[in-house]
Amino acid sequence: MEYLTTSFSSYLNQFDFSHLLQKCLVSGIVLIAVVISIKITFGIVDRIFDGEKAGLEPRDARRIVTLNHVTKTAARASIWTLAGLIILGQFINVGSLLAVAGVGTLAIGFGAQGIVEDVMSGFVIVFENQFSVGDYVIIDETHYGIVETIGMRTTSVREFNGGLFIIHNGKIDRLVNYSKGHMKAIVEVSIAYEENIDKVMTILEEICTDLYENHEELFKIRPEVQGITRLDPSAVVIRVVCEEDAASKFAAENLLRQRIKTVFDEKGIEIPYNKTVIYNQNSVKMMDKKEAEVKYGN
Repeated sequence: MEYLTTSFSSYLNQFDFSHLLQKCLVSGIVLIAVVISIKITFGIVDRIFDGEKAGLEPRDARRIVTLNHVTKTAARASIWTLAGLIILGQFINVGSLLAVAGVGTLAIGFGAQGIVEDVMSGFVIVFENQFSVGDYVIIDETHYGIVETIGMRTTSVREFNGGLFIIHNGKIDRLVNYSKGHMKAIVEVSIAYEENIDKVMTILEEICTDLYENHEELFKIRPEVQGITRLDPSAVVIRVVCEEDAASKFAAENLLRQRIKTVFDEKGIEIPYNKTVIYNQNSVKMMDKKEAEVKYGN
């Protein structure tokens, strides 16, 4: 450590501040070139990774957006690093400084293993298409939500309670991605045993057709009535399913439930629910009196 400190101190003493005005002018030109280069590079990246191209599937569009973000981050870091070396090279021998820095890098390499692991894991996640921005994921069985960003070192997931969960890419061990392919939007409807099953199934089919025809933004595929899935103690349970992407799943389920409830109310279809009946003394006396009248007559 003492050797590194001494070496860096000796190189700092070699800073050449002659022709300072000229060097500052060159540094300014380099900075302007950096801004222009970043804009040009970002423009090229936007053309190559354009997530708004027509005909793209939602998942492909999200993956392209992720690649766009990661490529821009790497390009920005590379351009600024090169610019920094050019500016620094006017004041000191950069080659010798890098040689000393290499020794320092070796010394702190063990401490930087986590950073290297995070960066490499980030590239693997993106290029293996493990998940993308906009995917619905569960990490370590405890954190679930929509992926907001995938950075060089960290991934951010917006949980459904509003919190932003940030995890290092190298720490992502167990992950479930529900956005690979299509998700199942599932709505289970309970009806009373007294209801006519064929009538209810017909009503549900009409609801599915209506939603498919009038809400194309949510229902790319017509919802399917799977039929009776359970016979509960107080209700017959019928399941309706539809394939959705992660962004539309919950909205589709909510709209299905709302429409089913509205139509069932209009058609007089009973949805069972727990009821509590409370009798007071007067009610009991009236009931006893009516029972006596039925039994013994007037």
